[in-house]
Amino acid sequence: MTVDRTELEWTYEPKGFFETPYRHAERDFELKIDNGTAVATLIIPTDPVPADLEESVRTLVENSFLVRELQLHRKAKLEGPRIYQHSAGRKDVSIRLEGVSAVGMIGQLDFIVSDAEGDIKHDSKAERIAEHTSLLDLLAPKLQQSETLQAIFVSYSKSVDDPDDEFTHLYEVRDALSNHYGNDENARRALGISKSDWSRFGVLTNVEPLEQGRHRGNHPHGRRPATDEELDEARNLARQWIITFARTV
Repeated sequence: MTVDRTELEWTYEPKGFFETPYRHAERDFELKIDNGTAVATLIIPTDPVPADLEESVRTLVENSFLVRELQLHRKAKLEGPRIYQHSAGRKDVSIRLEGVSAVGMIGQLDFIVSDAEGDIKHDSKAERIAEHTSLLDLLAPKLQQSETLQAIFVSYSKSVDDPDDEFTHLYEVRDALSNHYGNDENARRALGISKSDWSRFGVLTNVEPLEQGRHRGNHPHGRRPATDEELDEARNLARQWIITFARTV
């Protein structure tokens, strides 16, 4: 029987994980992620789906969720794929379920600035969506091209999954960049990172007597949880460095 359409489908929660439908086209398939479902439609329908092509689709889907995790710093759950074969009005399905960690939406406070005539001058939601989409297009296909890039994304993902050791995992980002370029100074120069930011990140993750820190065992007394401001500061620095490095790959 001739196959008319082949789809690989994942489901995810929460459904609002992607703030707007995300579409991405590759040579062999087109991907759409929206409202709790990620569907990759093969350009050439085929049954069975070749293992290397399925792996290529799976990699892009999972990488897209890793990028969202970097953008939003919160978890979600991705399951799949189900493979649907459409032919002559019939729909057959093959199910293989695996769970992976990803992220969900963090609450956003959006605003629109208009002039006296009512013309929109600034739309924070539209600008955020455009920026996030641009980064998804840039980063998700790149993760498999660099072992270092893949490693620092995994470290950031672990920092979300394991908040008790968050700074331990975030420090791995700086450490991996230093190793990639040979030393701290080379990494800072290559990525345009100021010495003060580099040092501040090290103090937060490695020196301060924080419960989430790498060397909390050196502070048996007087440890404290990191403040929200300290958490945001370390996350934002790691996020900036990851994105900057990705642009070099």
